[in-house]
Amino acid sequence: MASDPPPSKRRRIEGADAVTTSEGHNPPTKQRPLVVFSQGGGGDSDHCAASTTGSVTSLQMTHAAIQLQGLGSRPLEVRPLRELRGPAFLSSTWPVMQGREMEFKDASHSTKESPLVVFAHGGGAPSTSQWMIKWKELIGEALNAIEVVTFDYPYILAKRKAPPKAEKLVDHHLKIVKDALAKHPGHPLVLMGKSLGSRVTCMIAGADGLKVASIVCLGYPLKGMNGALRDSTLLELRAPTLFVQGSNDCQCPLDKLEFTRRQMSCKNEVYIIDGGDHSFQIGKKSQESSGMTQDQAERTAAHAIAQFVFRSIRGS
Repeated sequence: MASDPPPSKRRRIEGADAVTTSEGHNPPTKQRPLVVFSQGGGGDSDHCAASTTGSVTSLQMTHAAIQLQGLGSRPLEVRPLRELRGPAFLSSTWPVMQGREMEFKDASHSTKESPLVVFAHGGGAPSTSQWMIKWKELIGEALNAIEVVTFDYPYILAKRKAPPKAEKLVDHHLKIVKDALAKHPGHPLVLMGKSLGSRVTCMIAGADGLKVASIVCLGYPLKGMNGALRDSTLLELRAPTLFVQGSNDCQCPLDKLEFTRRQMSCKNEVYIIDGGDHSFQIGKKSQESSGMTQDQAERTAAHAIAQFVFRSIRGS
């Protein structure tokens, strides 16, 4: 029987295994949890210390589920935030699980919990674009959704290339949502949108009589054409909100998003696709450095969305 590799090589092998099993939901039992945290104002990150009861500001996980049960005194592998590679969660309200693991190991949740997703397209492509079709399938599978409803805004139907102001799309979007709810009464409602669609999604989320379980913004265009932040709608949100952003998205600088998130009153998280642009496309160098292919990165993001949605539905 071959002997175990030395520690330095073993860590690299375990990292590769974590990537190739990203579609699974439980980390190998021998793998140590990875905690990534930011230092306070009194010292640099190289002299930080961490404990299982400390304040963790961000987590890097390459699995669809995270198990915090039984950490106890097990050693933690701690890295400064600047070394972060791969997908990352930055959460304002990350749940601490006591005595149990997250319950998202598969899609066998009850039919009653199967969410209804209304998914709006971005400004430059219709619901029939390859990008929208791919993400509709990813989300439908990850959430075991009763239906993922996609649609086209009127300017697309009229074959106009330039979209109008987002506010002019609200009525059409809201009608689509109400029609979907009438078709699937009693199912949790998830509002989801890409870029422009995510802006309109946030605008309708507070409509009278609309009970929204969670909001998912894919590539939210926080930075307007004149450089002003499109944050006023976000600050009014009440439903749990997840931002999925590429780290290289020029329409949503992550520092500006973090500033906005801190001012939001609703529960909110951001999932960062390392090296991704506004449509989450990842360059070859970024794929090599993270060890994840484009398909793996997108599937991992879809599973992260499912985690967030199910936690929101169950109120955890």
